[in-house]
Formats: sequence, C-alpha cells, structure tokens
Amino acid sequence: MKVEVWTDIMCPYCYIGKIHYEKALQQFEHADEVELEWKAFQLNPELPDNGKGYPVTQYLTETAGLPQEKVDQMFAGIKQLADAAGVGFNLPNAIAANTRDAHRLIKLAATIGADSDVLRRLSKAYFEEAEDYSNQELLVAIGKEAGLEEGGIRSMLDGDDFLYEIKQDIQEMANLGFDTVPTFLMDRRQAIIGSEPAELFLKVLRKAYSHWKNRTEVAEEIKMSRGKSCAPDGICEI
Repeated sequence: MKVEVWTDIMCPYCYIGKIHYEKALQQFEHADEVELEWKAFQLNPELPDNGKGYPVTQYLTETAGLPQEKVDQMFAGIKQLADAAGVGFNLPNAIAANTRDAHRLIKLAATIGADSDVLRRLSKAYFEEAEDYSNQELLVAIGKEAGLEEGGIRSMLDGDDFLYEIKQDIQEMANLGFDTVPTFLMDRRQAIIGSEPAELFLKVLRKAYSHWKNRTEVAEEIKMSRGKSCAPDGICEI
C-alpha cells in the first residue's frame, strides 16, 4: 500500500507528525506491505538560502506580521506536542530559511533508501538544535551521516538536480486539492493532515489497508482527518 507524505522542514507539525506516523507504523500489523514516499512542499520559497536564514521569531513577527502574543501561543502549543512526542524543543531559536536544497538532499538520499533518515536529521537540526538547514556544509554533514558520498552531495548542490521533481511534488499536491503540511495520503483514499495522535494514524492505516486489500474499480472521494498544520505562507496553526 502506497503512503505519500508531503512535508517541509520548517513545518514543526511535520516533524511531530512524522514521529506519530512512525509510532503507529510500529504497531501496524501489515507494516511490511507499506511503501512510503516523502514528497516536497515549500511553505515559503522566497526565504533566503545558503546559510542566510533568519530567526523564526523574527520571521513570524516581521515578515508574517503575527503579534508576539500569537507567536508565544503557537510556541507553547507546539512545545506541548514536542514534550508528548519525547523530542527537544528549540523552535523559538530556530532559523527560517529556504528549504529547496534540503528537499534536494532528501531526494538524493532516496536513491539509497535513506530519505527518512535524512529528513529526521534535518528536522532535528531545525526543531531541536536551531541550525540553519539551508547551510550547505550542514547539508553535506547530514548527508554523509546518512551514508551519502560527499562528492555526490556537493555535485547535487552545485547543479540543478531534483529541482524539477520538487516542482512536480508541489504541483501534484495542488492537483489533489491540498495546500497545507504535513499531508499523509494513504492509498490515495485516506488522508491525515497535520500532527494527529499516533492512535489516529494507526486507525487510518488499518482502514486504508482494508480498502486497499478490497480494491474496487470505482475511485472514492478522499476522506480526511485534520489536525494542526502549516499553510503556504509559512504560518502554523495555534
């Protein structure tokens, strides 16, 4: 059964949603029959790249125009989710930057089956360690830790590799009628949008699997469950 996930590194709910999904998958009886594909989405493709990002708090208050009170509320809510998921929380000190090269690294890692690992390392660097994930030296280090060759990483970063694939992912998501991340699409019939609890992921996995095993020729409308997510303008729900 195919599970497609649209995600962006600068989306905190994507990191937590990935953790919840993976916890559910560990309990799922047919996990060995699941094929997972990570797909790219960019919350704000106009952000600076090459290590020139700026503080998330500054981005939210000055660029996005949120009052500090709303930003504090958002951070407090996300910290609760992070604590429950068992991960560190350093979002107030994190860096907002262009995620294009990070997505390209994930695509490169997929060629050796290390995309989930690279995505985890990138998300941790952003969410827990307040690193600028657009810094190419950081990308090289993360790629090497996941098993990629340094020469291949630098060659990719110096060229245009995977730019077309990223555009395809974003367009495909729009064609399906989704515009927030994370979006987990199971068998193109069941969708979870946002960082829902692991229990719901498990429930929807089982339902999608049952439908997949009893496939009919008639396409059904995608059924959705919605949690907290981040919108294309980079603003995350409180």
